[in-house]
This record gives sequence, C-alpha cells and structure tokens, in this order.
Amino acid sequence: MGSILCYSQNAIKVSFHQDLKLMAFGDNLGNRAGTIDIITRLEYESKEKKLGFFVFGLEYERALIAKGYTRYGAIFGYTFNNQLSDPKLYLTPAIGIGNIARDDNNTLSFSGSLQLAYKLGNRIKLSSIVQFTERTDLEKMYGKKEIRFSLFFGLEINLFKIK
Repeated sequence: MGSILCYSQNAIKVSFHQDLKLMAFGDNLGNRAGTIDIITRLEYESKEKKLGFFVFGLEYERALIAKGYTRYGAIFGYTFNNQLSDPKLYLTPAIGIGNIARDDNNTLSFSGSLQLAYKLGNRIKLSSIVQFTERTDLEKMYGKKEIRFSLFFGLEINLFKIK
C-alpha cells in the first residue's frame, strides 16, 4: 500500500542565510573571519503541482566589507520536492535581478542560485544556497566585472499560508 504526500504550499516564508566562507575563513581581499554577509529573503510559494511549486521573492543582502555592499532584488525559481528520495528535501534553482549599492554607485546585477533545504518541522527548514552573482560594482570601481561564487547557510521560516 502506498501513500501520497500532499502539501499545498501557497505560503509566505522568510529566510536568513550567512556566507559560510566569510564567516569561517574571511577572504584574500582583506575581510577577516567573522565578516558578516547576510541574505534575507521574503518569498511566496505557489500552489503545489506534480513536480513541486513556483517561488517568487524579494531579497536583500548586506555585507560588512570595505566600502560597504548592499544588494537588493527579485528572484524567481521552482522548488522540486516531489521527485526527491526524501520528502523533507527541497531543491530550488532560481534566477534573480537586482541592484548593487556600493561606494556611492548603483549597478544592475543578475544572479543565479541553487538552494537545498531540509524540513525540520512544520515551519522551519535548514538550508544552504550556492549563489553566483554578477559583480557589476567591481566593474564600476575597478574596471573589471566578475561573476562571484558564494555559499550560504541558514534557516527558512514559514510565516503563514494564504487561503
């Protein structure tokens, strides 16, 4: 006898993630271990479909590095949860567009991410985000645009469901 896990998302969640490398090791650019770089996301999870559900959200990233770093934008993704071996696992590829504010400059930036989350309870998930960000601020400041990789760890909290 089989069972079907049916969980209608249609919910709002918030998440907080810290850049693991900057927190644990720092970098070779003068930022020491313990450097704060936090992404906060507010997301809407659509009604669940056969493979999973759509995710739409806003994100805000703040890093306490030289000349400051603030990035805010919008993200769009799809969470796969019905095709994975463990029903508590959630895999979300997403793309984003936003603005980087740094050193009195504002630049348009694109990003891509892959998030893996594990459901700990009805409202909380432990999660990690692998993110690639177009660092247009570096082009404005130093004449070189780069794609930077970051690995974040954090928590997601389901705030409420929409009826």
